[in-house]
Amino acid sequence: MLKNARLALLAGIAGLAMATAGTAQAQTSSDESAAILVWPKVVYDSTGTLFGSPTDTLINLSSTATSSLKQAHCFLVNATSHCSNSGEACLTSASCGGGVCQPGWNEIDFNVYITQEQPLAWLASDGMSFNDLPIVGPGICSNQPRICFSNANCGGGTCLIGPNGQNNIGTGIPPVPEDPFIGSLTCIQFDPTQNPPAPDQSPTTNALIGEGTIFTAAGSAIPVDGAKYNAVGFRATADAGADTDNVLQLGTPAVGGIPTADYTGCAGTLIVNHYFDGATDPVATGANPSGNGLTSTSLTLVPCGNNLLTQVPGSVVAQFLVFNEFEQRFSSSTRVDCVYNRQISNIDTPNNNRSIWSTGVSGTLTGQTRIQGVGNSPSGNGLTGIATLSIETSTASSSAAYSLDQMGTNAGDLLTIP
Repeated sequence: MLKNARLALLAGIAGLAMATAGTAQAQTSSDESAAILVWPKVVYDSTGTLFGSPTDTLINLSSTATSSLKQAHCFLVNATSHCSNSGEACLTSASCGGGVCQPGWNEIDFNVYITQEQPLAWLASDGMSFNDLPIVGPGICSNQPRICFSNANCGGGTCLIGPNGQNNIGTGIPPVPEDPFIGSLTCIQFDPTQNPPAPDQSPTTNALIGEGTIFTAAGSAIPVDGAKYNAVGFRATADAGADTDNVLQLGTPAVGGIPTADYTGCAGTLIVNHYFDGATDPVATGANPSGNGLTSTSLTLVPCGNNLLTQVPGSVVAQFLVFNEFEQRFSSSTRVDCVYNRQISNIDTPNNNRSIWSTGVSGTLTGQTRIQGVGNSPSGNGLTGIATLSIETSTASSSAAYSLDQMGTNAGDLLTIP
C-alpha cells in the first residue's frame, strides 16, 4: 500500500475543503529532540483478544547528546480496562456479558541510561533485561591495562566501561504487566551526574528522541503490518531556572513577563484530518470500485498533565468539532482519563453507522476534527495524542500512524513525579 500517497491525498482533500486561518504555533514537537517524550499508544495483545489480531509495540529511544551519558526516567502507564464481573480485559461494556468495563490506571517507573548518540529499542512485550544491554562490560582499568567489571577489580583505579566511560549499566526495562495491554509511556531526561539524579537542566538537555511502531498480524498478502509514529516531545525551556521540586510545569504562562515554565506546553487545539469511517480509499481501490479499501481511523488521546506521585491520572473533557467537505459542522465530547483509545465512529455511539464520524452520516469521504481539552483538573486540561488510519482489503489490512496537527497553546499543565 502507498501509505504516503494515501496521506498526501487525504491532506490535500481536507485542505481544499477547509481553509484554516493563520494560527499560533503550538509548542510540542514530534520531529526534534526534547527533554520529555510521550508515547501516547503502547499496546500488546498476543492472541488478538482486544484488537482482532496479535499486536505488539516497538519502542525506540535515542540520545542526540554528542559527549555525555543521559538518563531517561520513564513511567509506563497501564490503562487496561477490565470487566467488573469477570476481570477480563475489555474495550467497552458490550463485551462484558452484563458487567461494566471499568478503566484501570497504574504506573511502573524505570531508568534507561543512554550513551552519547546511542539508540535503544525494545518490544513492549519483552522489555530489556541486563543481558540485552549493548554496553555493560568488560572495561579497562584507568590505572593499569587490565580488564575489569567494577572499580573493585582495579586496585584503587576506575573501571572504564564503554566509550568515555559511558555504559548502559543501571538500565532495566520491564515488559508490560499484562496481556492484553493498553497504555502509554513517558520518559523524562535526567542528569545522572547529580545526586540524587534530577530532571536535566544542563546545556545538553533536550537530547531525547523517540518513535513507536505498532506491529499487527495483517493477513496473507501482508503478514505483518507496522504503523510508526514519532513520540510527542516537550522541550526544556531556556528561560526557566533549574527545577527544584517534583512538579514539572508544562507551558505555564509568564508571570510579570518572566517565563515560569520548566518545559514547553501542549497545544490549545488538536487537529485531525481523516477519512470518515466506512469511506472507500480511492488509492486502495484504483480503477476497481470493489468493496476493498474500506477505511477506519482510531484516535488515541492522553492528558498532558498527570500526578505520577500519587497515581492520580489527568482527567480532561475532550470537545470535538467535526467538519465535512462542505464545512457542515457536527460536535461531540468525551472524557479522557489516563489513555483514551477508540475508533472515531465509536466516540459518540456504539453503533458505527450512526456516528457523526461515519461517511454515511457526514455525507463526504474526508473531514477534519478539532479537539479542545476543557475542565478543572488540578493537573490541567491539555491533551496530546496520535491517530491511526487503517485500510481493509480482502486479503489484508494496512495502517499508518501519524501525529496530530496543532494550533495555539494551552494555559499550562502539571506533571508531578515521584
